[in-house]
Amino acid sequence: MSNTRPWRAKKRTSKPNSRQKRNGLFLDANPICQACCKRRAVEAHHDLPKGHPDRNFWRYMRALCRRCHVMVHQPQQTVTIRLGR
Repeated sequence: MSNTRPWRAKKRTSKPNSRQKRNGLFLDANPICQACCKRRAVEAHHDLPKGHPDRNFWRYMRALCRRCHVMVHQPQQTVTIRLGR
């Protein structure tokens, strides 16, 4: 539950709120990053957007390390291949 990226909405507090408690329980149940399977998972990623009624179900969450979580939020780069004539 780090707060290192600018896209985080809430500041880290000393007293955890319900979101932080829920994410902490999810990470306790899934201790390894589900993307790279190498590092310890420290952040919970929600696959559904904010406001979606099923957003907090564990099946729509992924336990990720910091590196993989940043990569998930990076815009995708596209590669264009032109065939010569």
